[in-house]
Amino acid sequence: MNHIRLHEDFPMLPGLRARAVIDTSALIRNYHALLDPVREVSPHTQPIAVVKADAYGHGIRPVVGALYGEGCRFFAVACLEEAVALRRLLRELTEEPDSATEILILGYSAPENAAILARHGITATLLSEDHARRLQTFAKDAGVRVKVHAALDTGMNRIGYPAHNEGEISETVESLTDLFAGGEAAGLIPDGLFTHFARADEDYDTEMNTPDSLTMTQYARYRKVLEGLNARGITPRVCHVCNSAAAIRFPYALPEGCMDAVRLGINLYGYGVNFPQETGTTSPIAHTEPVMKLETVVTHIHTLHPGETVGYGGTFSAASPRRLATLPIGYADGWIRDFSGAAVTFHTADGDVTAPIVGRVCMDQCMADVTDLPVDVSCRVTLFGQTSEELEALAKRADTITYELLCLITARIPRVYS
Repeated sequence: MNHIRLHEDFPMLPGLRARAVIDTSALIRNYHALLDPVREVSPHTQPIAVVKADAYGHGIRPVVGALYGEGCRFFAVACLEEAVALRRLLRELTEEPDSATEILILGYSAPENAAILARHGITATLLSEDHARRLQTFAKDAGVRVKVHAALDTGMNRIGYPAHNEGEISETVESLTDLFAGGEAAGLIPDGLFTHFARADEDYDTEMNTPDSLTMTQYARYRKVLEGLNARGITPRVCHVCNSAAAIRFPYALPEGCMDAVRLGINLYGYGVNFPQETGTTSPIAHTEPVMKLETVVTHIHTLHPGETVGYGGTFSAASPRRLATLPIGYADGWIRDFSGAAVTFHTADGDVTAPIVGRVCMDQCMADVTDLPVDVSCRVTLFGQTSEELEALAKRADTITYELLCLITARIPRVYS
């Protein structure tokens, strides 16, 4: 097992406090499990691997390295800082020119950074006509051309050229016609057109081809803009609408929805939606597996006497003698206070057993009730990652989603790669 430090200043020392074990083989299996069904019905579709937020907390260097080794040449991030760091990493990984690997910023790029975008061969997203004009101005002033994808707001109501009704669609077609027809001369290189589905991960209560499906409504709006451009002789090179959930569903329900590219995000890392079988789709959970496993160790065992309480606030008290195990991980590591009461797995000499976290999770430690269990000091503990259900249960407990919990694992937790 290769050990890679997240921060140069953090030494990788003997002994276990806490660590996130990243299985790059699982990542590769997930990549093919997601991409292969798409390619069966849409062979030309390319994957866009979403590696924002340090690859959802998994570590961008090994994740990108593994995916690059599998042939992925298109990556997406959230901001310019991530994009520049990724470009530098790709230059380390390969001797190919920058143009051989595409990087798309899915969110905002400050127009003032037009020269940086061009220098690193990074593709910016256009949020609106005004944003496009400002980016054009800075690009022209810097004497550069910036490659861009235009985002359409078809129902997410976050960013993008408006495309909710016929009037907006008509105006957006006119605006994008001007952009694609003359953008290159004005400092921009129009290259793609995309939208983002708001509910593709939950919009399964109706069949995909019914008009009351929000996902299909968004798709229809996107198609109207694209068809309007096509009628004017404009064909964006990269058309993409599918996020992870839609990439799983569309090959079965709407093959043309795969288009030129699919954006593979959370499902690459082993999580996502689980669609009912009656929708005619395949469950992603059945085909992907967790890439990250969060582990710690028992550092202390003691008895909690009747009437005494545990930790800050005394939220757990003992009615009878309880045997408690202290774990050296807390909310400063991303193991948040909401996880009080969650079950974790202790790997003992007699086999695996589970026990609940009791009392409030502290900044750096937490306690578990291991009464009557064969748990000793130095016993290894898995907090999540053996199955996808473990993190999903934590997300439900914290009233959040698995995406957030993965991203919360902080830099203090060493990432160990296998």
